Amino acid sequence: MTENPIRIIIADDHPLVRDGLKTVLHKIPDFQVIAEAEDGLQLMKLIDQLHPTLALVDISMPHLNGLEALKKLSGLYPNLKLIVLTMHEEPEYILKSMNSGAHAYLLKNVEPQELQKAIMTVVNGGKYYTQTVAGIIMDSLSKTEPEQEALTPRELEVLKLICHGMSNNQIASELFISIRTVEKHRVNVLKKMQAVNTADLVRKAIDKGLLE
Repeated sequence: MTENPIRIIIADDHPLVRDGLKTVLHKIPDFQVIAEAEDGLQLMKLIDQLHPTLALVDISMPHLNGLEALKKLSGLYPNLKLIVLTMHEEPEYILKSMNSGAHAYLLKNVEPQELQKAIMTVVNGGKYYTQTVAGIIMDSLSKTEPEQEALTPRELEVLKLICHGMSNNQIASELFISIRTVEKHRVNVLKKMQAVNTADLVRKAIDKGLLE
């Protein structure tokens, strides 16, 4: 053990998980497990008392869950390194964890070598994502709705008249433009609003507050 070992606290409500992690980490030079917590509140107290280098934190814990603990700890101890180690693969948990101050997000099926790599990366100031976690994030982002293209002032006028139930002829008369121009604007409005029909267009216009 060197003069400045990496001092680690494990936070997980399952004793078998904690024991398994201790066994793995104790085999790695310069890694020292100094305490373990079974919930978020206990983790907070131990960090206040022991000032570890790093905490391995599960998300699902009683009393104070991992996400809540991350938010508090990242604010109180800006130099503390925080790694989430969990079974949750859902993108919302990954993104919430990173936004709450986690420096890495690992799934519990991670290999010991990759756990060691993640810890060293984080201790040296970086962030770490396994290939599995990175793939989940990229897949989630690819499924998000594309950003809506802004309507022109004239298209917005046409949209409002459509939503008031006016026909193409009535809109043309109201705006002093040709029916063909109205039809062109209608096509553009449907496309930009990503609406499949007039009813869908009206619903989306209301949802986005465009009719106020």
